Amino acid sequence: MIIPPDQPTPGAPPTVMIPPEQPATGAPPTVVIPPQQPTPGVPPTVIIPPEQPPAGAAPTVVIPPEQSPAGVPPVTPPPPQPSVGRTPASYPPPVIPPAQSAGTPPDPFMPPPVTPVSYGPPPAGTDPFQVPSTTSPMQTAGTNKWLIWGLVGGSGCLLLILIGICVFIAVSIFAVVDSVPTSSSTEATATTGDGGSLASGSSGRVLFSDDFENPQASELGESEDSSSRYAYEAGRYVIEVKEPELLVWALVNGSYRDVIIETSYSTVRGGPVGAAGIIFNYQDEDNFYLFSVSNDGYYALELLENNQWITLIDWTQHEAIDPENNRLRVELNGDEITLFVNDRQLEQTRDPTFTRGDIGLAVTSFDQSGITVSYEEITIRSR
Repeated sequence: MIIPPDQPTPGAPPTVMIPPEQPATGAPPTVVIPPQQPTPGVPPTVIIPPEQPPAGAAPTVVIPPEQSPAGVPPVTPPPPQPSVGRTPASYPPPVIPPAQSAGTPPDPFMPPPVTPVSYGPPPAGTDPFQVPSTTSPMQTAGTNKWLIWGLVGGSGCLLLILIGICVFIAVSIFAVVDSVPTSSSTEATATTGDGGSLASGSSGRVLFSDDFENPQASELGESEDSSSRYAYEAGRYVIEVKEPELLVWALVNGSYRDVIIETSYSTVRGGPVGAAGIIFNYQDEDNFYLFSVSNDGYYALELLENNQWITLIDWTQHEAIDPENNRLRVELNGDEITLFVNDRQLEQTRDPTFTRGDIGLAVTSFDQSGITVSYEEITIRSR
């Protein structure tokens, strides 16, 4: 449907259209006024730039206000003090430290006093090596405490050393008692046999020694019968065999092993042929070793086992044997047996049958009776 343009309402005044305003005829045209200009005859406004430093002058440095270190409160200046009766030189007032007494701890806020150092020679009459004491009462107390502890510790150490010495002596005594014979006995036994042998020792600890000077203190006894004689004569121990082909001996009580046996003896030159010797590793009268040296220049080593003679070293002639005086030595080391005469080694052998036993002096007669041997001493040493 076409709507016609609005029509005026019947009876309403007609709408009057006012055209845009037109300049009145003969009126002057509108003039655009430019921005205000300076009044004629008035000097123009001059803009003054900021003040510049004179040519050649150092630029002005702006110093920021002093900042205190982080965490430190700002320093507040002291309030002004009256200047009545006080000169500028006396402000601020001097700090006077409190009086210190002996034993009083120093003020932690006061610096320690400075002692002037003298580099010159010491004053006359003084010891140049003497240092003045600076020990305080607290240091003295500490020193005394350490001194007491030192004395206590030293006493303890001395006590331990004394105990150790006592233990060592006790062990040594028991060791000696275990190996040194504790009682004396003499055993004379006759048996058929031949040969004779001996050995001597080196520088070990002495386990037994007898020089036969004191018969009452000797390990060997005295006896005599139709077959043999044992006696002390002029500081010697004498064994005489009165029957031919007879072996007799006297034992030193005590069981020994790994030892060195030494003895010295003499016989009568031109007397009956026989042998002096040493018995060792003795078990009983049917089991032992015999080292023999004859007065005609021979030596031998034999083993009696279950009353049966076994020759380990047969009779052998040696130039070191003297017909009258000889020194014999036997060295035992496990099953090893080494024989010496007058410090000359004769021979060495091994036999494991017996490695421990008693020790004694022996004499053997051959086809003649009346052989006499005088022993001067016997010594048993450890290896």
